[in-house]
Amino acid sequence: MKMIKEIISNFKIYGDFITAKPFGNGHINDTYLVQFNQAGVEVKYILRKINKFVFKNPEAVVNNTVKVNNHIAKKLTELEIKDVSNRVMQLVESNKKNYHFEDENNDFWCVVLFIDNAYTVEKIENEEQAFRAAKAFGQFQNFLLDADASKYQDTIPNFHNLKGRLSDFDVALENDLVGRVKSTTKEIEIANGYKYLEEKITVMIENNELPIRITHNDTKINNVMLNKETNLEQCVIDLDTVMPGTVLYDFGDMVRTFTSPVDEDEKDVSKVTMRIKIFEKLVQGYLTDLSSVLSKIEIDNLVYGAMVITYEQLIRFLTDYINGDVYYSTKYNDHNLVRTRTQIALLESIIEQKDEMEKIVSKYRIP
Repeated sequence: MKMIKEIISNFKIYGDFITAKPFGNGHINDTYLVQFNQAGVEVKYILRKINKFVFKNPEAVVNNTVKVNNHIAKKLTELEIKDVSNRVMQLVESNKKNYHFEDENNDFWCVVLFIDNAYTVEKIENEEQAFRAAKAFGQFQNFLLDADASKYQDTIPNFHNLKGRLSDFDVALENDLVGRVKSTTKEIEIANGYKYLEEKITVMIENNELPIRITHNDTKINNVMLNKETNLEQCVIDLDTVMPGTVLYDFGDMVRTFTSPVDEDEKDVSKVTMRIKIFEKLVQGYLTDLSSVLSKIEIDNLVYGAMVITYEQLIRFLTDYINGDVYYSTKYNDHNLVRTRTQIALLESIIEQKDEMEKIVSKYRIP
């Protein structure tokens, strides 16, 4: 408590400190909910320490977030949207007139105003949630279509570089650091069988066929805040991974995380499937603001993006398992292997329903 009070004193927050407690269930950054008494009114803030292991350049994380927030706030103001402060994250300025504080351990901290009257959910429970969350990400993307990607930095270099992920996978197989290759021959064979998915995305990016846009890169349902009174989409949060990319990544990760009815560490893979009704609502929501403005090549490859991202996550889990679980936190020995198997099952389900998925995309596109 004392440490948190000292850290947050480096930001321009007025009033009396009341309390602080750990907040959320994220596995990357240390996050705290901090309360202040401001002239008799209780005001809440979110204090976060940016994980230096994951984000090698934490200042870039903060700078990108500030740019995105300012860009979207300007668009909301131009549209005469009311209560902009609750529709976009509000970073708090530090005493040094920037938006971060670097402590004696060279850890970066930032503060955002807590958004009241809104909530998040951890898993898609119904079609309406899928529509609302996807609509929020679509609107977020639409606001950023004219953002200059050259002014943003990569917060995690090569984050969605499937070619690089496969290279890391091959190195892991060759080194076999903890002797797990022999026991995972089935999963390795399956993973190698889908390597063909990498070629097309690599060619499109290297040939500049896909527009490089400012994308979110972590489009899970719990990164959308829904209004407590209306249940409508209110704000997209967790902008640490906002950086130049392609909409195929964001759309693909929505499909990966929205459509399966079970968690990504479900041991019974027979429960894993790509729910086509959830997918349709996802498409409808995402294309509400984007159908007429995305390029033809983007819309034509949205379903392919779902396959690429699911395969990429499969490779990341399997690589980490073979390397001895050095990146993802695990609760038991085969945790990453279980995660790998769920991604295999989901990828297979997506491929099986590919034609129907593409018909749905065509249904909601504007020619």
